[in-house]
Amino acid sequence: MHQVPRTDQIELADAIAEGARRRPSQAFGEYFSDQGGSCALGAAYEGAYALPQEAGSIRPRLDRLFDCLENVRRKCPEGCNKRLPLNAIILHLNDDHHWTREMIVSWLRK
Repeated sequence: MHQVPRTDQIELADAIAEGARRRPSQAFGEYFSDQGGSCALGAAYEGAYALPQEAGSIRPRLDRLFDCLENVRRKCPEGCNKRLPLNAIILHLNDDHHWTREMIVSWLRK
């Protein structure tokens, strides 16, 4: 079955893309790295809010901005049979499969 992205899912993709532009370096295993990078969800937070460069201690509550993170379940596109809430799949793609934030944005928009 083909799933049409929800409006907030497209807005989430836009926020990740904007945050990735602001912090070109990608982080793995943490929202924000000491080197100034961000993971995909950190980039979403960065895209929604202008953050200071040293954002390491910020713990984003993105579910308040993007309902789809908790209420949409997606299957991992890498074929590892995980079916989890969108926030967990995004972290999984970022940290386990090392997808770029741009790849995650494209996947969210499909």
